[in-house]
Amino acid sequence: MTRPLWLTTVLVLALATLTGCSAGVGNAPSATGEPSKTPAASASPSATDDPEASGAQTGGRAAALPRNCESIYSPAYLDKLGSTPGIALNPEWTATPGQATLGSTEPALIDLLKTKERLDCFWVSPGGGSGSGLATSISLTDGDEESVLLSDMTAAGFTCSPQRAGIRCEIDRTDDYASWGETHFIGGGLWIATSYVEFAPVGYTDDIVATLFPS
Repeated sequence: MTRPLWLTTVLVLALATLTGCSAGVGNAPSATGEPSKTPAASASPSATDDPEASGAQTGGRAAALPRNCESIYSPAYLDKLGSTPGIALNPEWTATPGQATLGSTEPALIDLLKTKERLDCFWVSPGGGSGSGLATSISLTDGDEESVLLSDMTAAGFTCSPQRAGIRCEIDRTDDYASWGETHFIGGGLWIATSYVEFAPVGYTDDIVATLFPS
């Protein structure tokens, strides 16, 4: 697998604009679940009481995509990410298709991800592509598609295990220049794909899953 680079015109992380986020179709490099630093430029979380608007679990399945990127994190975790120097949530340059990475760089996964309606959330450098950042792409999925996704991830060497309302799969890589990887959560009607390069905040995917699928 080729190491992903967060370069302004090389990475693709595109989505149609949502409040402080993007939603749409893109192209990719890498970002993963349990990242371990913290981003800068925080936006206060949007309160969403309507489960269908927020994407909260309804009857065991997600009713809709989350409304915006701020709503997928707990308030405390969003503040933590927002306090990270040199990292911002969805800076202006990520709204241009082809400028940032999506939530996966695995060929089989990114090809599918690019065809889906998504909420894309980027924690990256405010000034443009760089060698550090993460991207989370959230889309709706169903049982048949979930089976295919899990099969593709297993074939690509991901380690998968049960988590809350679904299955979590992850892979981490390192070379002489950087560390990068991906974490995916599949369950409750959602596919939460995160790819990272040199920026993997501890508890990142856990916080998203706990927020979107409260006990």
